[in-house]
Amino acid sequence: MKKSDWIIVILMLSLLGNLAFFQNHERASRKQEIKNELLNSYIYRDLAQLEEMIHYQIDHNWKNETLVTQKLDDAIDSIHLNHGMEEDNNKQDILRELLEYLDKFKYSEETFDIILNEEQRANFIYLGEKLRSSGWTYGEGFYWEHFESMIKKLIAES
Repeated sequence: MKKSDWIIVILMLSLLGNLAFFQNHERASRKQEIKNELLNSYIYRDLAQLEEMIHYQIDHNWKNETLVTQKLDDAIDSIHLNHGMEEDNNKQDILRELLEYLDKFKYSEETFDIILNEEQRANFIYLGEKLRSSGWTYGEGFYWEHFESMIKKLIAES
């Protein structure tokens, strides 16, 4: 083989290697996006349900306040899961801030037969209003930028 033939073979192998690498990178990126959308949707769902549960309890004179604390625990668990699987440090920081914010509303490790006092109910009412005003209701998307802006609105000081 001539020298020019070897150069063509090397260029073709390089081109095929780069193409395979690019496809693998694209596939990995798409998997990460799908994982993030799924995990974000769990957090979104749990916070939207928490907001609805708080307002339901308000409307029904806190007949089953245990449901509110259980929904808060569900949301915290979803955030922990997402935080643990997140690879982006900035996203981990945002999720950690959300965890710290919601932990302020947790009163006990118990989740059954909770009886809230007036101050705790007032704090949950405040949380419900913050969730609602921050957009944590059904019908919104789960892409990261929107999700991040909602978290920042929720944890912002009033």
